[in-house]
Amino acid sequence: MGIFQDYSPEHEAELEELVASDRWQRTIDSGLVEEVKQGRIEPNPTRDYVTTVISQLLEFNEDKVKGLVAQGNIDEEYLFDVISTWPDNFDGKDPKLSFFGINLSTNCNFDPNRCIYCNQALIDSLGDMDIWKSILKEVTSNSGEEGPYVYFTGGEPLLLADKLYGDDGLIRYATEHGAGVNVNTNATMLTPEVALKLIKSGLGKLHISLDSPIRETQNIIYNADRYDKIIRGIYNLQIARDLVGVEYPVVHTNCVLTNLNYKQFPDLLEFILDKRKRVKSKANPLIQDLMTHVIPMGGEDNKNLRLSEDEFRGFYSGIWQDAKQKWTEYQDNIGISEESRITLFGFFSSPFERVEHKGGIDAYVEMSAQGIYSKLALSPKCYVAPTQASIAPDGTQYLCGSHAIHLKSPTGNVTKSGIFDSIRANIPVVSELPKEDYCSNYALATLYINQSVESKLKKRVTELVKENV
Repeated sequence: MGIFQDYSPEHEAELEELVASDRWQRTIDSGLVEEVKQGRIEPNPTRDYVTTVISQLLEFNEDKVKGLVAQGNIDEEYLFDVISTWPDNFDGKDPKLSFFGINLSTNCNFDPNRCIYCNQALIDSLGDMDIWKSILKEVTSNSGEEGPYVYFTGGEPLLLADKLYGDDGLIRYATEHGAGVNVNTNATMLTPEVALKLIKSGLGKLHISLDSPIRETQNIIYNADRYDKIIRGIYNLQIARDLVGVEYPVVHTNCVLTNLNYKQFPDLLEFILDKRKRVKSKANPLIQDLMTHVIPMGGEDNKNLRLSEDEFRGFYSGIWQDAKQKWTEYQDNIGISEESRITLFGFFSSPFERVEHKGGIDAYVEMSAQGIYSKLALSPKCYVAPTQASIAPDGTQYLCGSHAIHLKSPTGNVTKSGIFDSIRANIPVVSELPKEDYCSNYALATLYINQSVESKLKKRVTELVKENV
């Protein structure tokens, strides 16, 4: 029996060939695999995004609503406004965060030939690991059985090398303090040694850009001949996991949807399914391994890469349906039982299907062709902002990832004030959100959280009225 189990025979052969390479054999002979087995730490479970918002709002406001109902006020619209409003200064309490993003640096090993859709603003980096550790200590200070989801991104975070994934690096530090950690990488620097060190550090997830299964298309998007390096990086991580005997970090792939690759999406999913472990249980974290997040092309600079209205309509009405059929066939072929089956939804659903958009598909594709993806799904209020924070390389703090991407409404800077202090001080800003100029392209996760919170809080208000009338 070979080293690698539960892969397709073809992919198992690919992994066997790679692990027999000189690079892998030198790494194994160095003793690093055994060192990782002995010194690794486990990833932490993270707080549920929706529950983190609701539990804190109920803590602040549920008794107020009960009192109003007891006094005869049963106007559910008014009561919802009360129960969903963050108190000034957070009533002096420290917020519990579900998401904390740190853009460590905008430097990238693809410079100067970055991916053709990259429009990231270049920002000087603090480059001070003590500052990053200080703020990680703060945001994890109220971690219990679950902690915040810490998202390290760039640029290319792996350029930091041991400062990121070493024994004294940021990943291990955040994990030891209760966070669950993700790193966003282009995977070209995922050598055998790096893959093993990421496991040792307790990394829970990796996000890797993979837009097409076709080498020529992907290399056009990468703006250079990089396809084989990315694929080899993914394989290195799979080998490292199996050699150590762990199921982390789980890999998620990001597919940026452009007019170059959108027709290839079902083939991309088929490619991914052929390269992943044939996991059959929902309890196994690798049930999500390699599954892809679909990210529509954003930015005015990239309008030449954006799908037209007809192309968007074709993607959602036909191409995505073909992909879902491939997922169903995959589950049939590997013998997943009915009770263990999952549909192609949640993180891995189409941007249109994941949340509700006013006006349905017709209105959505019209807006999408203009590069506006979230406007029709915005909630009347922003509920999630005080449970998130994002930090730019220069230490500037933003309420959420959307603000950090658009560099709008900074709430402070970590060199001058604490994370929690900035969140508390900016509750009046939250009360004015959403704003169309940058909230119209919120991340799908933020839209989903907002819509879910709104629905659940409205249901809770109805329950409180019925209980107390």
